[in-house]
Amino acid sequence: MHLGTRALLQFFQAHRDDESLVLVSITATEGSTYRKPGAMMLIGPDNSYEGMISGGCLEADLLHHAAEVFASGNPKAVTYDMHAGDELVWGLGLGCDGVIHLLLQRLDHDGGFSLLDFIQRCLKSRSPVLMALVTESNQSELPVGAAGLYSRKGDTHGHDRLVQQCAESCRPGWPGWRQKVVSQSGHAVMLVNILPPPRIVLCGAGPDAVPVARQVDDLGWECIVVDHRPAFARAERFPAGCRVILSRPEDLQQQLDVREADAAVIMSHHLENDASYLRQFTQPAGLSPLRYIGVLGPAARRDRLKERAQCPQQLVYGPVGLDIGAELPESIALSIVAEIHAALNRRDGQSLTTGPVGGHA
Repeated sequence: MHLGTRALLQFFQAHRDDESLVLVSITATEGSTYRKPGAMMLIGPDNSYEGMISGGCLEADLLHHAAEVFASGNPKAVTYDMHAGDELVWGLGLGCDGVIHLLLQRLDHDGGFSLLDFIQRCLKSRSPVLMALVTESNQSELPVGAAGLYSRKGDTHGHDRLVQQCAESCRPGWPGWRQKVVSQSGHAVMLVNILPPPRIVLCGAGPDAVPVARQVDDLGWECIVVDHRPAFARAERFPAGCRVILSRPEDLQQQLDVREADAAVIMSHHLENDASYLRQFTQPAGLSPLRYIGVLGPAARRDRLKERAQCPQQLVYGPVGLDIGAELPESIALSIVAEIHAALNRRDGQSLTTGPVGGHA
């Protein structure tokens, strides 16, 4: 699960000359809450912050708690109970009917920033990181706020016992869960699986690819755009965070390790080029490691592309996108990115209220 780490690390870069920052981690929730355990927030000494632990109703109050942590240097546990009395609930503008437990800890420039540096290095190399964070403890050798980090490449940082706990959690293979809490004698540890942002490849840089790239970038995902046409493959047409590659479809694997992509949208509007792109993602085994491949056009076109790419068993989403009545490029982009989001999170894309939406002209 993507935790918005790109924005957090950008905030860290902008504040790395500060003496300290406060890291806020959601350690547990009950009932309905905006964010779930493992979500994080960074607060600067000037009361600026990045990341959200609610829809905006708790953050202002949380700054007061952060001021205490900045001053004392001691971790602080904070609980917001939206079941509480009217004075608290309506005073903060709440009413979400849930409970959220938080841990605030000060990260100092001369020591604590190394935790963020380690995460940044790992994610830059697209290596997931498992973080063990002590959330409760009566042991002086393992205090609240102690952390250990373990990357999929085997790099480590932090408290040795916590690093070992991370390594043991990865022995059967890198975990698929987002977070879990392990309670042991005298302490509790939250394990958080910090993944690189999803990498989305857009094969085709025509005008309809631009709003797709914008939405991918707004989500904090990594966007790579590929096209063989110099007039389209221009970086200035896309958000600054996008990587734009000028390449023939058949040369894609020379420019990009397609195995490190999470999703691809094939949208060059040219049958043979689209088939070549699809072939790059499915050869030589005939099946792609990607969690999502989508192609523009009707189902008959999708089947012709699969035939030409010689990947009849490959799941290809086409017509691409969710059925939301999209016609204009911006709404089509919304339907495409929403379908990718659902597929990456193994959701069905239905309404949270009614299930399937339909029957209305």
